[in-house]
Amino acid sequence: MKLAVVIPAKNEEHRLPALLGTIEAQTVKPDEVIVVDSHSTDETVKIAQSFADRLPIHVQTAVGKGVASARNEGAAATTCDYLVFIDADVTVPPNFIDAIKKTIEQRHIEVGAITQRIASKKFGLAFGGRMMNGYMRVMSLTPWPLFFSCYFMSHKIHDEIGGFDPEIFVMEDYDYALRGKRAGGKFGIVKDTFFHSSPRRYEATDGNKSIMQGFYAEFYRYTHGMRVTKKLFDYDMGGEPEEHAKKK
Repeated sequence: MKLAVVIPAKNEEHRLPALLGTIEAQTVKPDEVIVVDSHSTDETVKIAQSFADRLPIHVQTAVGKGVASARNEGAAATTCDYLVFIDADVTVPPNFIDAIKKTIEQRHIEVGAITQRIASKKFGLAFGGRMMNGYMRVMSLTPWPLFFSCYFMSHKIHDEIGGFDPEIFVMEDYDYALRGKRAGGKFGIVKDTFFHSSPRRYEATDGNKSIMQGFYAEFYRYTHGMRVTKKLFDYDMGGEPEEHAKKK
């Protein structure tokens, strides 16, 4: 069983080195690491390429726009049996890949979620991350499972559902999990590992506003067929706009 890590990235020169460093430190290495650059204007590509002597890494430029297209193009570039999607602004502990492989082999999970810890000293953000884990666990017991930022799916199920839907505005990962389960993929949450999620979207702007936007999108999703295809607010994938602004 072969496993590929797919990382969509846009202007992630400040975050990508940390993620790739934690992948390099894995006790069990992935068979492939695919970084899909979504038209960055910084050093994202150069940084990814600098890991070529330490990881089985492949760097490609996305044809389409948006995170869904980037993930789909990364998945299409590998023949590995399982696809692990990791956002570029997170980090993972050394047993991350090992725990996923054991979950697949022992529990036969085909659509897998992973719990998070928000890397912040602010109690509210750290607690919020734990609350999101609880929400994910509750939803895993319903017909509408979800996951966020780090997760995996068998390549077979990914192909059967046509990958991510580029028409989804936000929560395309929720939609991906739901369609994966509906296609017959066994859903489960990985035990014995987690990932560190970045709080940057909450710290770079008004955190309360970001939280309310999330609640609004979730409400909209439940009242519109579990799909958010309308642009509800300004939102884009990408790196550190506030840090780039400071350089100017």
